[in-house]
Amino acid sequence: MHKIGITTDCVCDLPEEYLEANDIDTVYFYITTETGRFRDGYEITSANVLEYLENGGEKAETNAPEPEEYKIFFEKALEKYDEIVHVSVSSQISLSCQNARAALKLMGEDGKKVTVIDSEHLSTGIGYMVIKAVEMRDSEKTAAEITNAAEDIKSKISTTFITLNADYLYRNGRVSKGVRNICSAFQLHPVLTVKNGNITLKAVRIGNYEKAIIRYVRGQLRHSSRIETKRLFITHAGCPVKMISQIKAESEKLCSFEEIIVTKASATISSNCGTGTVGVLFVYN
Repeated sequence: MHKIGITTDCVCDLPEEYLEANDIDTVYFYITTETGRFRDGYEITSANVLEYLENGGEKAETNAPEPEEYKIFFEKALEKYDEIVHVSVSSQISLSCQNARAALKLMGEDGKKVTVIDSEHLSTGIGYMVIKAVEMRDSEKTAAEITNAAEDIKSKISTTFITLNADYLYRNGRVSKGVRNICSAFQLHPVLTVKNGNITLKAVRIGNYEKAIIRYVRGQLRHSSRIETKRLFITHAGCPVKMISQIKAESEKLCSFEEIIVTKASATISSNCGTGTVGVLFVYN
């Protein structure tokens, strides 16, 4: 039997049990702090990096693996599979897609056995494409058919997040110092969206953060008739259980999802958005 493997970057933020149950291999990213360089998910977690930054840490630089590391990753996966479909972070956000494709050139003929998809998303926005790829693989589709199906769903995915403040966004060059100061002065909470592969400011919510989150959820799910109800991801960085319960309850009132999956953001995602960041991610019909 011709075996096709589905692989992705660790920042897909899918639950570990799903990755294991569906034989999905992930390649780690790096986080560099004043104390060293760590592999996301192997040597550092979201909780670790958030604690470090909340306690005075100044540096948390994130980087994709180099082409040589992707080469090693793909070659190891090809020991199990005849072909690989790899779903990467948006090429507008990270070098992961560029480096993964560069690795294929280093692999010679074996590079032709690997297809790298630019997800144009991050976090569980990537996750939706991985899930679609798995469904197609399990239906015994070809690598080309799997790739086409993943590409088709790309434009239907809604990837958004709300953040407590703009401090982390400023630290990582996503907003200016002026925007950071305005958000702090007026209790403004940025809502970010991934559009055409780029992270952009979609809106701001004002006032109490818990109430702002509920308004964000209502805004995202207000057109429930246009939303595919099979699955909703609630993806967060260090949010308390009570807050997640409130978001889940509000989501259930607004749209009848078959399942709501709560998942923690990776250390890479968390270090770029900060404690309290949360998103409701879904697919449009």
